Amino acid sequence: MVEPWYEPTSHASLCFEAADLPTKSVVVYSDRAEVKRVVKASLAKGTNEIIIQNVSAVIERQSVRVDGRGALIQEVQYQEMPIDTEHEDEKIRALEREKLSVENERFAVEDEMCSLRKRIEVLDGVAGQIAAGPPSTSSSPSGSLPNMSRRHTVIGATALQASNQTLPSLGFLTNDDALNNLAKFLSYYGETVSEMKATLRIRQREWDKYSEKIEALERQIDQLRCGYEYDSLRRYNSAYFEEISPPQIDSFTSYRKKKYSLQFIKNEHIHRRGILFDMVTSTT
Repeated sequence: MVEPWYEPTSHASLCFEAADLPTKSVVVYSDRAEVKRVVKASLAKGTNEIIIQNVSAVIERQSVRVDGRGALIQEVQYQEMPIDTEHEDEKIRALEREKLSVENERFAVEDEMCSLRKRIEVLDGVAGQIAAGPPSTSSSPSGSLPNMSRRHTVIGATALQASNQTLPSLGFLTNDDALNNLAKFLSYYGETVSEMKATLRIRQREWDKYSEKIEALERQIDQLRCGYEYDSLRRYNSAYFEEISPPQIDSFTSYRKKKYSLQFIKNEHIHRRGILFDMVTSTT
């Protein structure tokens, strides 16, 4: 007897992250909430498996429903699998290595910023000394002519003292070499300080970017570690479809249990703010 021949059917799998799927609707009941997420997928001929990864930890296992068009729904499953801790620990180690590399880059930028600030501070100090002018000359020792004049007449001593204080300034202003050196310094000071401040602003923006990246990596590391501590399972929804006509999946529907009632206390009165249909975790 010749057995009938059947054309082999292909098997295709499509995976989606639950957090990436758009929410179609949410209906809140007294003890649960119905959440519909939309899955748009074109199915191949034969058997197709649609997998929704990392669904909520508070989903009701027997409440998953699937609506579709153009395909025969064969089976809907809910699965839980333990997390591969070695693989997940390697993820954390990779993030920590990346964080260390970014921190070293930020340290290099910090060192350059510190050097630039010191150089600007030195140049500002020199410019401040020049702006203050030359130091005033000290009084002549006792017994000198100015002192003797000061004993004989106050007016003569005052005129002589003013003359002694004016002479260095006049000499400084009338010295061509000093004026040329001053002009060169002021030109160098203006150009150099302006360039260093522009570089300092650029390095500050780089430092800010490195800091933001480090904070993002720290959040990822904390989320992974806390996730393993509170929940060591991965959850999947899977559905099998048989192609009938040009098919397209419409949506997955699931129920979530009520977990927490959010409220706050004001003036010794409790005010209810709403119901949260998910798991709440905290980190320190």
